[in-house]
Amino acid sequence: MKAWLTYDFNDMRLEDVPEPKAEPGWVVCRTRVLELSVTEVAEFSGAPVSSHESLKAMLAKSRPLPLFGHEFCAEVVEVGAGVTNVKRGDRVFYHRGVPCGTCKYCQAQRPQLCRSVINVGEDTPGCLAEYFPVPARMVAAVPNEVTDAEAAALQPLVSIVGATEGIGIEMGDTVAVIGLGPMGLDSLQVARCAGASRVIAIARRDPVLQLAKQLGADVLVNTTSQDPVEAVMEATKGFGCDVVFDCAGGATGQGHAGTQAFQQGLQMLRPEGRIIEIGHLPVGAEVTFGLIEKKALRVVGRRSPSPKMIDYAIQLVASKRVQIAPTITHTLHGLDKVPEAFDILANKSKHGVINPPQVVVWQ
Repeated sequence: MKAWLTYDFNDMRLEDVPEPKAEPGWVVCRTRVLELSVTEVAEFSGAPVSSHESLKAMLAKSRPLPLFGHEFCAEVVEVGAGVTNVKRGDRVFYHRGVPCGTCKYCQAQRPQLCRSVINVGEDTPGCLAEYFPVPARMVAAVPNEVTDAEAAALQPLVSIVGATEGIGIEMGDTVAVIGLGPMGLDSLQVARCAGASRVIAIARRDPVLQLAKQLGADVLVNTTSQDPVEAVMEATKGFGCDVVFDCAGGATGQGHAGTQAFQQGLQMLRPEGRIIEIGHLPVGAEVTFGLIEKKALRVVGRRSPSPKMIDYAIQLVASKRVQIAPTITHTLHGLDKVPEAFDILANKSKHGVINPPQVVVWQ
């Protein structure tokens, strides 16, 4: 079969490799549709993201490696012994890392606290291949109401649903979403489903702001012509919003907002408001603590989604309460198009990309 193997940062090659076999507890999947993540593009380029040193060590120890590719819709073609949650012929997606089973939290029967989870595309082969093996516990089947394209984009949505559960949106809350990439657009839709009465969408591109309006945003703020803090305070009559999703954080060299959006989020919150960081702040980033203390703000980290939230995310898409299709702007065909997908995603503004470009491998 064909698979992309990583030899080094910025060095990936499409090669012939043996087809995988399903070990006990594992399944073998045939890739139908895949999409990359912004993080993977940064990782592959060698950017100083949080995972850089671990990837560097992995490549120093052994190369080439079947890295990257954790967002996919795939079909189960072989089932290993002991697998009961999926069967041959199911269309599946990756929902979350699997608890390691050996850390102090797993040993204390509290696997939801594990921070040493096994991840697809890093600890196991990714989907940048015609076929790939994966622990069955990492995947879930999707119903017929969910298309292949939607299923390939479900993993980020599951993460957002878990984050929304963690931050605790209450009915009637006013929610500000800073940054309208796919996770920002997911955040505003899930916030509405969770009971938010108003969602303020904040971004620097008019096309994504108009899409946000189509997907349920009540107030649009373009940061190229408006101060986002002033706009939120005006929209809330000086009260401030209840919740902020910062989906714009990340290294400025990669087109992200650094820590600026997070700092602005602190300013636009009411006293005792909550903020969650969805983007990945730059390694070693520092934020000013004063407003957090003065306003008694709550900063919430992302949590692993529970099985209940995974099922909920699937149903949100199946019922069309959350719409993914309008965010998919670029579709490529053929496994050989993966480098083109990397290039498009690395230059999102140039190509007018919202959701990462999808690559159809098999239909």
